[in-house]
Amino acid sequence: MKINGNYRKLISSICLAGLMFSTGVDAANTMRIFTLSADEWARPRSGDIIPEMESVRAAVSYWGRGVDALVIIRHPGEDSGELWAAELRDWLISLGVPSDYIRLIPGTQAADEIRLVVGNRDELEQ
Repeated sequence: MKINGNYRKLISSICLAGLMFSTGVDAANTMRIFTLSADEWARPRSGDIIPEMESVRAAVSYWGRGVDALVIIRHPGEDSGELWAAELRDWLISLGVPSDYIRLIPGTQAADEIRLVVGNRDELEQ
């Protein structure tokens, strides 16, 4: 009996899902990464502008949908990166994210961006 490729992929996917379910492994990762560029951040900032920044708006929205969600601000490690991250943390607090749900972590790979990593606290603090 000849089995076509689509049917074979379907069977493989079902077997993998069953194996993951039976072993207790989560099939979906809830973590999301949003990138804020230095060019975007260089715009004049105000209470009207910050919520319009796509990455900030998306990160806060995703955080609000989570259960015990955490926002990690991964920033460039130099002084300017720390200042940038601290100001962004203050803006996130003003947008409704409690300070207990925000972590600052230095050392992104790129000096011209900040990454907002949003996900379940247990998942991110591993």
